Amino acid sequence: MCKVSIIIPCYNQGSFIEEAINSVLAQSLSDFEIIIVNDGSSEETTLSILNEIKGNAITIFHTRNKGVAAARNFGISKSKGEFILPLDADDRIDKDFLLNTVPVLENNAGLKLVGTSAQYFGEINAIEILPEYSPKLHLLQNLFFNTSLFRKKDFSSIGGYDESFLEGWEDWDLYIRLVKDKAEVTIIDKPLYYYRIKRSSRNADLINEKKHRVEQQLFKKYLPKYLAHFPEPIQVLRDNAFYHEQVSQFERYKTQLNNSASYRLGHLILKPLKWIGKQKK
Repeated sequence: MCKVSIIIPCYNQGSFIEEAINSVLAQSLSDFEIIIVNDGSSEETTLSILNEIKGNAITIFHTRNKGVAAARNFGISKSKGEFILPLDADDRIDKDFLLNTVPVLENNAGLKLVGTSAQYFGEINAIEILPEYSPKLHLLQNLFFNTSLFRKKDFSSIGGYDESFLEGWEDWDLYIRLVKDKAEVTIIDKPLYYYRIKRSSRNADLINEKKHRVEQQLFKKYLPKYLAHFPEPIQVLRDNAFYHEQVSQFERYKTQLNNSASYRLGHLILKPLKWIGKQKK
């Protein structure tokens, strides 16, 4: 038995996984295990690196390729920790990630999730501060990074990751089911999670058809929630048309005002006063 199980799925990301592992091994809170799930990697470099990884706190499982959701579910099913921390093979965590997050979850029985801000690195270098949680906003965007800490028992009680999300957003789906209220979340305002941005990544590839498919999948799954928080689609279109008409009317009014004789006369009268004001400064 240990306090935290760090679950690292790996599919052909051997060139990064040692960085991920080393970031865990460097933790200032050391009561953890690392479970690596080789999700049917076919790349020789990745297989070679995985075969060389050793450590008392590290366990590696090899499975056929079924996707990241299935790999995480499998890894968590084999875990011994009270708490679970998912970590992608190409990302890292700060040495004080567990030290900052574990006590928060441990000392508050009502919490379901503890997350942190993130530091992007690689193609983009920036810090992202997570917004305040609300159930409505969470339907529009994932308010938590995948690498957030939660209890294994809570994860099991909601059935784990939905393995039908093969093209992404399986973590968004999980956290919609896990968190229902603001009081169940704590976000630590420190960039303790390091998220690698690559030219091509699983999330970056969620564009056009793939993105549309995942959006539809999420929308259909939570249709009652979307309808409870948002107006019917035809009303959204009407509101949008009304907004654009108001903007157009305002622009027309500004143009008419700027071209009116009274506006030009007023501008001419005030021009000397504006000049005097500038001279006083």
